[in-house]
Amino acid sequence: MVRAEGPAREVLELVKRCLSELESIDESLQKEDIDLNEVKKRIEEIRPFVSAVSAKWIPEILYALALKREMSFNELKNTLGISSRVLSDKLKELRELGLVEKVEVEGKRGAYVLTEKGKKVVYALTPFLIAVYINKE
Repeated sequence: MVRAEGPAREVLELVKRCLSELESIDESLQKEDIDLNEVKKRIEEIRPFVSAVSAKWIPEILYALALKREMSFNELKNTLGISSRVLSDKLKELRELGLVEKVEVEGKRGAYVLTEKGKKVVYALTPFLIAVYINKE
């Protein structure tokens, strides 16, 4: 098991609290009798996001932007080792979903940043990424 100190320890404690809260929500949902049409509706609402965040390169792009805050097309391309065509397609998809936007930055042709919605998606993925990292040993 990984030992964490300082800010990392705080993050792990927050993740533990989040997981506990999710378990509580799960218990509440188990007691509720949700109509199958409601289940179908909710799944349809999240399908585009689930498909996007599980697609190749999307988690890497989101995570890179979360760490660096803003990156040019070439910075993303070189950092990730992705082709221009694939990166262009993925950024277009992320923009259409409202997770990423292109902004003007002095001295650059433009840069990509996470939107507030994009940040929330990254925050939601973070416990999963931490769990993968912690259990990789």
